[in-house]
Amino acid sequence: MRNILLSTLIGVVVFAALWGPGFLRLGESIVPGVLALIIAYFVLARWVFKKVEKIFTDASKSLQTMPPKFDLAITGMEQAYPWAVWQFGVRSQVDSQIGVIYFLQKEFNKAQPYLQRALTFGHWMSVAMLAVIQYKKKSHDDMRKTLEIATKRGKSQSLAWCLRAYLLSQVGDKDGAQNVLAEGVKKTKDDPKVKDALLAVQNNRKIKMRVFKEQWFQFHLERPPAQYQQVALGGRGAKAARRGRW
Repeated sequence: MRNILLSTLIGVVVFAALWGPGFLRLGESIVPGVLALIIAYFVLARWVFKKVEKIFTDASKSLQTMPPKFDLAITGMEQAYPWAVWQFGVRSQVDSQIGVIYFLQKEFNKAQPYLQRALTFGHWMSVAMLAVIQYKKKSHDDMRKTLEIATKRGKSQSLAWCLRAYLLSQVGDKDGAQNVLAEGVKKTKDDPKVKDALLAVQNNRKIKMRVFKEQWFQFHLERPPAQYQQVALGGRGAKAARRGRW
């Protein structure tokens, strides 16, 4: 990646400038060289991320129109791909954004490869969407692994834990769902929604996911009421997914 190469070059130049003329000894010159490398990388990475964020912001405006212009938004987000040669993780973020858009349109076959490629750096919401696709395709082993990643990324998010438990319950793993929610109660600091879900599983009742409103309905696991039909791309979950992990 270009940012790594440039920052390394800057670090080497600083090291050479201090050690070569004899200003500092070899060991003493290493520390400022490394510091220069780290600072340069931070500045360059921030510069690239701001460029990419602006592209995402401009592209997302196409999703705010009525009706949303999905194709235009995707085309706009693809403009960020060239920055992938500069900064590690950019390609995964772009794939994540595009995958989320396809998912929200229920184009699961198109969404899956994008979300799969974004698994390493994607926001927990996009990871959870991949798990839902795997559930729908009955790839339950893959679903379990993906859900574990989702709760690690979104360890403070009650929806992440409840969704994981819900899908485990749907495939008949009640014990697994109970264990997940018990862990989720700790990770979310006794979030009432997670505690209610745990109580439901313990009493052989279905987890009430509707308490999450539009964030739940955007996963396409339950038909939403009429008032939520038009908010799938404007909900907080979709906005969080667009923000990514920067």
